[in-house]
Amino acid sequence: MDSPVGWTIVRLAHVLSRRFETAMRPHGLTPAQFGVLATIAAEPGIGSGQLARRVLVTAQSVGELVATLETAGLVARDRSGGPGRRAGIRLTPQGRTVLDGASRAAATLDDPAVFGLSPAEATTLNSLLHRALRAQHESPPT
Repeated sequence: MDSPVGWTIVRLAHVLSRRFETAMRPHGLTPAQFGVLATIAAEPGIGSGQLARRVLVTAQSVGELVATLETAGLVARDRSGGPGRRAGIRLTPQGRTVLDGASRAAATLDDPAVFGLSPAEATTLNSLLHRALRAQHESPPT
């Protein structure tokens, strides 16, 4: 019997989340922290509000994530804009090093064989998942 698509995605997400947590642990990161570092690397100077939207967490959660990463010396906030101005966030050299190692670990989980798929099937699945994700952002929950 086939299960509903949403439930299948939830089940797969749980399995992959546990594997991702295990892969990030040696780098001292959580999956959310990895997502924050990767997003900052892709968009240096990003503000916290935009960062929260990109990594799908609340503004409060991203504030806590960034504060933890800042304390660890992995990111720095540019506060040169003065009071009330957006403080852009950037990776520190140490943050870049940690992200590079964590990215290599994450890449091992991205091999199509991990999913039991051919490269072409993995490309198709990724495209479909991105379309489903966009649809969820465009339509409010009911």
